[in-house]
Amino acid sequence: MSKFPYRNLLGCLSFISGRTRPDICYAVNILSQFQSNPGLVHWNILLKLLGYVAQTKNYKLKLSEANNLNINCYSDAVFAANRDDRISIGGLILFIDNSPIIWKTFKQKCVSLSTVESEYVSLCESAKELVWIIRIFKEFENLNVIKTNVTSSLFCDNQAAIDFSKSPVENSRT
Repeated sequence: MSKFPYRNLLGCLSFISGRTRPDICYAVNILSQFQSNPGLVHWNILLKLLGYVAQTKNYKLKLSEANNLNINCYSDAVFAANRDDRISIGGLILFIDNSPIIWKTFKQKCVSLSTVESEYVSLCESAKELVWIIRIFKEFENLNVIKTNVTSSLFCDNQAAIDFSKSPVENSRT
């Protein structure tokens, strides 16, 4: 595999995934775990990913001025995704008026004991990003840079994690 520029190509795709291509972020994250010893299978997947990027290079986002901004943040997690370390993977994508602005996939910093816990950890990360972007817009308003009405929503696909986050009772073990 030393004759293939696996790391160079992956580095290029990593650069664009963090700036303009949220759609390849997860695939780049998974492929980067095999940088030290990639196999032919990984190289072929990397080439397919490069082909996908080339085929979709003319896709664009349309941003427009608006007095009302709608911010939606979607959170998700995969419980114990890696069989080696059983660490869950979290992800989020934050949209402002249907355009992705922030996106992340990440290995969670703790070992979750359930799907609910894994989703809740990802939900917390998503909430932090949402609060951060709302504070930026409030700061812009305070500085009279923009005047806009901001509405926000946080979405999660796990009902138990949603119920847990709404619960006023602390549920920690003692």
